Amino acid sequence: MDAASAPLLALSGIALAFTFALLHFYPRHRHDSFALSYPPGPKSPSMPSLDAWVQYQEWGREYDLVYIREHNMLIINDVHAAIDLLDKRARIYSDRASTHSIQLCGADTLIPLQRYSDRWRRNRRLFQQNFRQSASSRFYPAQYMKIHQFLRRMTAVPEEFMQHTMSLSQGLIFASLYGIDFGSEDPLSRKAVELVELVGKAMLQPFPIIEQFPWLRFMPSWFPGFGFQEIANKCVQCIKEVDTIPFDKAVNNLKMGTSTSLIAELALESEGKPAEIEMIKAMGTISFIAGGDTTMSSISSFLLAMTQHPDVQSKARAEIDRVIGRDRLPTFEDRSSLPYVESIYREVMRMHPPVPLGLFHLSTEDDFYRGYHIPKGCTVVANIWAMNRDPNTYPEPDKFIPERFLDSPSGPFMHINSVNAFGFGRRVCAGRHMAENTVWLTIASVLATLDLRKTHDNEGNEVAIPGEFTRHFFRHPMPYRSSITPRDLQAQELISATDAVYSEFK
Repeated sequence: MDAASAPLLALSGIALAFTFALLHFYPRHRHDSFALSYPPGPKSPSMPSLDAWVQYQEWGREYDLVYIREHNMLIINDVHAAIDLLDKRARIYSDRASTHSIQLCGADTLIPLQRYSDRWRRNRRLFQQNFRQSASSRFYPAQYMKIHQFLRRMTAVPEEFMQHTMSLSQGLIFASLYGIDFGSEDPLSRKAVELVELVGKAMLQPFPIIEQFPWLRFMPSWFPGFGFQEIANKCVQCIKEVDTIPFDKAVNNLKMGTSTSLIAELALESEGKPAEIEMIKAMGTISFIAGGDTTMSSISSFLLAMTQHPDVQSKARAEIDRVIGRDRLPTFEDRSSLPYVESIYREVMRMHPPVPLGLFHLSTEDDFYRGYHIPKGCTVVANIWAMNRDPNTYPEPDKFIPERFLDSPSGPFMHINSVNAFGFGRRVCAGRHMAENTVWLTIASVLATLDLRKTHDNEGNEVAIPGEFTRHFFRHPMPYRSSITPRDLQAQELISATDAVYSEFK
C-alpha cells in the first residue's frame, strides 16, 4: 500500500465504523418505524360532524384501529386498546390537541383542554385535592338540598322537568363550590349553557380558514367572511364572566360574614398570590361549565329511560321499599344495599355517555402498538359510545337492560374507573366522584318517590316518545312530553317534608 492510498483507507475505515455504530446504537424503534405500517383506515373519508361516534363505530367494525392519515387521527373503538394506550402508556398520551380555533375562543384556558404541562399539573393537583373520593362528603349537604328541591319542583311543575334537571346540575355546583344560589334562568347560567355549545362546536367543527391561515385571526369581525370572530369573542367573554362573577360574589359573602364556601375559603388562604387565585377560579369555572352539562345529560337520560321502561321502575321501587321502607328518602349510606338501583345507574352511564367521544388525547412521541406505528402528534379519539356498545361485552347493546350488571360475575358495585364515561388515564374526570354521587342519589330519590310514564293526548291515546338525542359534541335527550307524578300520597308527603329541613343543609 502506497502512502497516497493510506489516508483514503483510513477514512473508509472510519466511515465503516461509524455506519456500524449508527446501525447498532440507533434506537431500534426508530429503525423499525420505516418497516412498520400505520394502522388501517378509510381513505380520504368525509369526516362526520353529527353523530360522529356512530360513523367511527362503523369504521371500527372494519378496522382493528382506525387511523385517518389525512388528519393524523387514531380512533379507538375498543376499551382494551384505550386502557393499553391511554392508561398504561399515559406518559405518551396525556397531551391535548389545541387547534387555532380553540385558542381563538379562549377555550385552551379551561383545565380539561390545557396542554400537558406544569401549568396543567398544578391545576389538576388543586382539583384532585378538593374532589378526591375522601373529600366527597363535603358536598353531601348541598347534594341533599338540591336533589330534594328538584323533587319538589318535579311535583309542582312536572311539564318543565328538563328545566328542573338543568337547574339541579347547575345549582348544585353553585351551592357546593360557591355557596350561592343561581337559578337556571339567571343570565350567568344561560351564558354557561351557551359556552358549552360554543366550545363543543369549536372542537368538532373548527373554523377552516383559521386552521389553514392562522394569521387571519387578527382580521376584524366586520370584514366579509370573518363572522367567526364574533363567535370567538362571545366565547372569550363568556369564559371571563363565568370565571369572575361567582368567584367575586363568593369571596364577598365570606368577607361580609354572609356565607362560606370552598372557593371562598381557598381564595382567602391564597390572598396575595395571583397565580393561585387564577387556579382556584379555573377549578370553579370548569366545574360549573363541564359538570353542569354532563350531570344534566346523565339525569335527563335516566328520566327518559324510566319513562320508556316502567317495568324497570317497578323493580327498582320494590327493592327500595324492601331495603329502605316508605318513611324516608334514600341516603348515600343506602347505596351498597341497593344493587338493582346501582345497575340502573351503570346502564344509564353505559348507554348514554354525556360526551361520547371524550376529550381528544395527543401523543407526544412515536409509539408502536399491535404492530402499528402511531406517530408523534397523533390525535387519539376514545370512542366511548362504541366501547359501551360492544356486543362481545354487552349482548343486545342497544337495549336498556340493567340486569346485565346485576347478573354479571363481578356484580354492579364496580370501581368508578370501570365507568368509561369519565375518560381514561391522567386525563380522567377529576370531579367524577362528586358527579357520580349526584347522579346516583338523584336516581334513587326519583325512583323512591316519582312515577314516570308516557303521556296521553286529548283522545286518550298514548303519545310516543321519539327518544332523540342531540348530535354534536355533548349528547343529551331532546325535549319530549312525559307524565310525572308522585307515586302516592305518602311519597308526596315525603317530598313536601324536605322543605322544612332546608336550613339543616345551608
